[in-house]
Amino acid sequence: MEIGFLATSLVAHALSAFDAFSAPDKPFFWQSWIFLKDNWEPTVMRPIRYGLPLVTGLLLIAEWRAKHTGETLTERWKQRIGVLLTCIAFGAYYDFGNPNTRYADYYHRHEFFHYYTGSKYSREVGYTRLYECSAIAEIENGRGDAVRKRDLRDLRVNLIRPIEDTYVVSDPDECKKHFTPARWEAFRKDIDWFYKSAAGSYWENMWKDHGYNPTPVWTMTGKLFASFGPANDTFFKTLAGIDILFQLGAVLLLRWAFGWRGMMIATVFWGVNAPANFYWTGGAFIRMDWIFLLVAALCFAKKRMFILAGAALTWSSLLRVFPMVMFAGWGIVIGMYVLNRFRHHRNEVRLGDLSTWMHRDHRRLIGGCVVAGGLLIPTSVITTGPDSWHEFYEHTLKTHNTTPLTNHMGLESVLTHTWKGRMRFTRDDNLDDPFAGWKLGRIERFKQRQMWRWLIIGAAFAWTAWALRRTKQLWIAMPFGLTLTVLYVNLTCYYYSMFMIAVAIALVRPKFAPAYLAVSAASQMLLDRYYFVDDKYVAQTYLFIVLCVLMLYSYSRPFSMDRLRAWWDGKPEPRPQTPAERTLTQSAAPSSS
Repeated sequence: MEIGFLATSLVAHALSAFDAFSAPDKPFFWQSWIFLKDNWEPTVMRPIRYGLPLVTGLLLIAEWRAKHTGETLTERWKQRIGVLLTCIAFGAYYDFGNPNTRYADYYHRHEFFHYYTGSKYSREVGYTRLYECSAIAEIENGRGDAVRKRDLRDLRVNLIRPIEDTYVVSDPDECKKHFTPARWEAFRKDIDWFYKSAAGSYWENMWKDHGYNPTPVWTMTGKLFASFGPANDTFFKTLAGIDILFQLGAVLLLRWAFGWRGMMIATVFWGVNAPANFYWTGGAFIRMDWIFLLVAALCFAKKRMFILAGAALTWSSLLRVFPMVMFAGWGIVIGMYVLNRFRHHRNEVRLGDLSTWMHRDHRRLIGGCVVAGGLLIPTSVITTGPDSWHEFYEHTLKTHNTTPLTNHMGLESVLTHTWKGRMRFTRDDNLDDPFAGWKLGRIERFKQRQMWRWLIIGAAFAWTAWALRRTKQLWIAMPFGLTLTVLYVNLTCYYYSMFMIAVAIALVRPKFAPAYLAVSAASQMLLDRYYFVDDKYVAQTYLFIVLCVLMLYSYSRPFSMDRLRAWWDGKPEPRPQTPAERTLTQSAAPSSS
């Protein structure tokens, strides 16, 4: 019943919001003074984003207290409150459909220019020609004089340059030779639509972003949907709705695998956390597929569907690469099991027979990974071209991912952020690329501090291995990959929606849940506290590193040599003495007199 209520409520919200965004003029309802952005944000949204996770955390504490004091709370009412909080959190992500606070027609034109155009014409523009080809199309559309005065980012070196210094004017065939006449005509019309719908500085600044960066596996899906029609308002509204379905699907998967409590905690955290808020990828073109699959992998593991769990995490990794680090938790559990088999059941192990040294669940998990990779990678090559993975590596992994961004979050950002190196002091608007000095400073400091980075990662891995040394449940192990992801990968802020899967730890360690939710509220407070973007997201990184420490601390037993020896020898965990036992031990000890 709760699932039906949740699904109905969320679908109704999505449809009503879509109707509001689709209307040629804002309905009278939205013209009321309370819905104006300057009133809506401080009066309605800020109290919800600050208060919702704190209220949810306090309710969990009250439930825990009632359980331990013998009081009874009606399960039916608890579920209703949980579903209500879930709906509020889901709606809060979208500002409850208020068209005054987001994009005029809901969808994100900046995102669509990159992801729709980049995937639809992936064979023609590749990973480095999107901006130059767009400029050439603009010139042929009759806007040559204006285009020649602009700047764009040269994606081959990731620097902003005047258009006159590129091949746009001197050799337009460098781009057009990759198109057939029919494809070039379609591309030119799509670019003309983007110009007319986003003319001015908004359109010109799109050419200074960091290009099209998804993997060929994502390109395969994006190309399929983008090819259904030319760029237009109605088509983009439809495509933007795909992400709503992914987000709704993730919520319902959590309900299926973890019950209403897990669904509530994860959705409240996600709905109001600051790094992954709507501003960055809301209203975009299939940007929530990876998080849906990441959540699916956790839920399938919880339900012991290990082939599907391995396939889902592999697919998520092939869409965004960094989810690959999430395999670390699974890898530690499998590695500990194999080590235990070799140490304590050596006579049963035959190296040529996987069934003797690897658990059936582990074999099924790995099988799911192999099948998903074996299907998706060759299919993406057929769809996007034989050189697509090489180009992706050269541009995205080798060039783009090694270029610092002001909204990057991760250990690298913490280690390279200094007082004098801040954006506030190093930005120079007199340069073609105002952030060139800021980027160079971060790159140099990162090279100098690599040793500290690896020491911290090594310590975190050791702590994670200690925490998971006796864990057999793969679904519990998976969220511990979050810590290693934060430390190893420097991600743009919106990927921190990945912390939805930390709900698994909040359920097995209930005292962690209020802290988990408090971090979501604190992230909003930090977002409002800092002015400069790099300061904002370095502060956010510190906050999420604290969350990772709390997660490890809440799950792992304190280190001791007795515990280490017991685990190494395959013996049960040493049980700490009770106060009564300690008293008896002390009274039985011989007197020194």
